[in-house]
Amino acid sequence: MEDGQMKFMIRMGLVGASALALSACGDSDDASDEVVAEDVEIVADEALEDVTDEPLEDDTVDTAAPPPPPVETQTAEDRAEEVRRSVEDDAAAAEAAAADIMAEIEGSQEEN
Repeated sequence: MEDGQMKFMIRMGLVGASALALSACGDSDDASDEVVAEDVEIVADEALEDVTDEPLEDDTVDTAAPPPPPVETQTAEDRAEEVRRSVEDDAAAAEAAAADIMAEIEGSQEEN
């Protein structure tokens, strides 16, 4: 046998042995298999047979305050107008900065 075939055979043998070991370990002795829903309900009903008290209202608990009325929000037109004004302000600031830079450039060219 070649070395590669031998490694393959060993791997397949280990896989087969692992599968057999796992199947041998598995069993169905699970507690949930033995419990029937009727058994659980009977025990629960028997535990509640002696209870005759009714639920009481707790007076010490404060009721929640009503939520505040809804606050008016901006409409799409208001938001668009606000954005337009902001863009115009940014454009004016950029124009002023560009004018200052141009003045500095012209001033430095006149000095030379």
